[in-house]
Amino acid sequence: MTRKPTCGPRSDPEFFDALNKLFDQYPEAADKYAVKCMTMELDILKIDFRKQEGVSRIEDGRIITEYVDRDPARRADCCGWWHGECILKCDPPPE
Repeated sequence: MTRKPTCGPRSDPEFFDALNKLFDQYPEAADKYAVKCMTMELDILKIDFRKQEGVSRIEDGRIITEYVDRDPARRADCCGWWHGECILKCDPPPE
């Protein structure tokens, strides 16, 4: 038995077709962005992005993301966007 994926082009083909056309129209932007399935954050961890945000850092060759209460003073050197809002931020790399 094969299950239909919950995320991705096989699950939402019209969305990904439109996204591919948009990336074709703006190739320089396409190289800066990726689409991420939010199943782990929303369905499994039950993150409430109205109250929390992810903060990522590089540690021992891995990207570690922790979900913390929102802090408007936190820098956003990079963002993961959700409904037009930055919800995943990066700690600046160590100097």
